[in-house]
Amino acid sequence: MRERFFGKLMRGTLPLLVWAAHFAGSYVLVAAQCSPAGFAPGNPHRLPLALMTLVALAVCAALIWRARRAFGGDERTALLDWAAALTALLAFAGIAWTSVPLWFVDSCA
Repeated sequence: MRERFFGKLMRGTLPLLVWAAHFAGSYVLVAAQCSPAGFAPGNPHRLPLALMTLVALAVCAALIWRARRAFGGDERTALLDWAAALTALLAFAGIAWTSVPLWFVDSCA
């Protein structure tokens, strides 16, 4: 059975898309909470941000687990396996890093 191009493309870039969605979603959520007509007036709530971060980290961890055979040292490991594993690690670190400033948001400016 042949894999399709877009399936391979998604396998290699899905972790980066999860990272981008987390980044955009976090800042949209804070902006929505801090707007005058926001759904939660006052200070931004951290629980939705924490849940979004945990879901994104769990998705990246699952993608790392799925691509774990690239770290086995097998000679037949394809470039796509390496790309999927390393982008998942990069996205996991990126999500953890970009969520750090969100924990220090105390009030809307």
